[in-house]
Amino acid sequence: MSDPNLKHPLGEDYTASQERLSKVARIDGFSDEEEEGGHESESPENPRVQRYLVAVEYVGTRFFGSQQQPKYRTVVGVLQEAFHKFIGQPVKIFCSSRTDAGVHALSNVCHVDVERVSKRKPGEVLPPHEPDVVQKAVNHFLQKNEGDVMVIDVRCVPSNYHARYKAKERTYFYRMLSGPDPLSIFEKDRAWHVPEELDLRAMQEACRVLVGSHDFSSFRASGCQAKSPVRSLDELSVTEVPSTPYFPSLTESTWSNLNNGDPLTCSNQPKTETAGVTTNGDTFGIKRRHRCYVVTARSRGFLYHQVRLIVAVLKCVGTGELTVLDVERILKAKDVSAGKPMAPASGLYLARCGQGSKNEVLVHRQSIMILHSVPMLSSSGSYRTPAPSFRALRFPFSSSLGVCYRTTISPLSCSSDIVQPAPVITAWSEFAQNVSGEWDGFGADFSREGHPLELPESVVPEAYREWEVKVFDWQTQCPTLAQPNAHTFLYKSIKLLPTVGCEADAATRHSVDQRTIGPTALSFSYSVSGSYVAVWGPLGNNNQLLEVEHCLVNPNDKESRVRIFQVVETTMLSLRSVKVFRELWYGPFRDGDQLGGCATRSSGFASTPATPASAVAGSWRAVLATTSFDSGCIQQFTGEKVVEIVREEKDLLLLPQDLWCSLQDGKDGQRLFSVGWLFEPGHAITSTCVFSSDSKLEEVTMGRETALTDL
Repeated sequence: MSDPNLKHPLGEDYTASQERLSKVARIDGFSDEEEEGGHESESPENPRVQRYLVAVEYVGTRFFGSQQQPKYRTVVGVLQEAFHKFIGQPVKIFCSSRTDAGVHALSNVCHVDVERVSKRKPGEVLPPHEPDVVQKAVNHFLQKNEGDVMVIDVRCVPSNYHARYKAKERTYFYRMLSGPDPLSIFEKDRAWHVPEELDLRAMQEACRVLVGSHDFSSFRASGCQAKSPVRSLDELSVTEVPSTPYFPSLTESTWSNLNNGDPLTCSNQPKTETAGVTTNGDTFGIKRRHRCYVVTARSRGFLYHQVRLIVAVLKCVGTGELTVLDVERILKAKDVSAGKPMAPASGLYLARCGQGSKNEVLVHRQSIMILHSVPMLSSSGSYRTPAPSFRALRFPFSSSLGVCYRTTISPLSCSSDIVQPAPVITAWSEFAQNVSGEWDGFGADFSREGHPLELPESVVPEAYREWEVKVFDWQTQCPTLAQPNAHTFLYKSIKLLPTVGCEADAATRHSVDQRTIGPTALSFSYSVSGSYVAVWGPLGNNNQLLEVEHCLVNPNDKESRVRIFQVVETTMLSLRSVKVFRELWYGPFRDGDQLGGCATRSSGFASTPATPASAVAGSWRAVLATTSFDSGCIQQFTGEKVVEIVREEKDLLLLPQDLWCSLQDGKDGQRLFSVGWLFEPGHAITSTCVFSSDSKLEEVTMGRETALTDL
């Protein structure tokens, strides 16, 4: 599905382009100093060329982000194709803001140069097309390509006008739908479904903590290369609005009619309010409406995934999982690991890219209808009450892909005479539920001595090389799916090219390593927690290499995990290298279609200090479960027993962030390949593969360990 030789857009395109960015800060920060000046004469005057400022709206569900990527459908790629069909020659389009896969836009601004060439008389200079002609013609071709992009405004601008550098501020909306019922199909991939009730006032109080100028390191995702984490959040608010598609209920209709002086519709029958429909007491077939909350964030520039990380914390405040004091603590921690897994991309909307008063591009012609007049916060910290607005925010509809949900829901019967059998819960089905989903994170390669290995120069953005920045970490995705009713298991380990990122940068796939239980899996041991140990081999054309994959799930939450690969030379049963992936559960299985949707909350991994030996060595009490492979490739860990072990420093290969692995000699020439994760101080989860002297797998163990000093 992916070509390992694909080049990142920051490479060939930007190097050859007159639009080349001079510094990383031009991509990520959008600060005043970095945006103004230096770009006013980027192209010579040409009477045939007219630069247009184009505002577009789009549904991001079926796009791999906005920026052009080879072999993937992107917003810029679709726009360039439409312009090409219109004027008969290729163009280059530059967006004011980049959006990630799955992120939508109500108004993203870009610019494009169009040369009007006479088809009858080559060389004849013709006047530029009128903006409304450009808009209608391009939309004509866009509607023939899925119809999920539309040009909503076009202006003529000078040839030195740059949509990206002229943007004075950016506004994002984030939609959350609260309610226990599943989302309507009209809302699929348009919002974040939160089953719990949300406390609006508590979320607004949390906004007070975050609005203004702060060090937002705690809301800065892995991969962000901004020179400074300080950003000024000019507005942050949470507003309750009607969920869409919107149809007025009785109360809203009455309220609206009273305010407009229209006569009320009379009826002497009792009424029942449901999902936007007034009924006469019969609610069969009427879906209950979710409560919709919109987070508005406005700033000159955002850090990488800053909005989605902020929304994740606000949601936890709304559910009661966090308090306002916790938000203050998270902000002061200046460590992204102190926060929460970021909100999914599907609820995020780029609302506006302010281009200044003179060349202001209108936001989409409809805005939010406010049901509850909730005070919003200004950057000064004071409350202000928004002016009433009665226009509904329209979010476009389109079909969406089905997903495999993490939570198992038993079928419901429509008749009391029919009894549905309860689903059979087996160890494998429980494992399948806990292991399946989108796991996003980062990964790095290490030598046999435990030293991190730099990424190849060919995949590192030129800006990093210019500044001699060493890059060790891959941004990764690992969509994983296990069928609950059959012993089938597969995943794709996707490495993404490192990017110089901003709030919603898309990344490009570098490689995809797909694995299934089959001929390459010599053994597969699993636990109901979602942890597993797999022995894969041989690797490629080398019959002397095996990979031992240890996947360890955090037993406290089952939503964070590590995967450690030990590459083993079978002739001497020696360790050749180590690969490590740290991942968080990002959402239901989607086969990796949300490219670049990294959910990790760390600014680095491989270059961080190794785990102290004193935290790992010493005496431990372990509860071990075991599998043996006398017969069958797939085995469940069973037969728990309690043992005490002593771990010596000389056997350890210490890795960053509370991880380690080891290679030890056993009895009768056995070799023991082990890994461990100190998921909290004094508590670890470990796994070990035991190979015989003739390189055959004899046993796999997995254990929960507690340091004896903590007992």
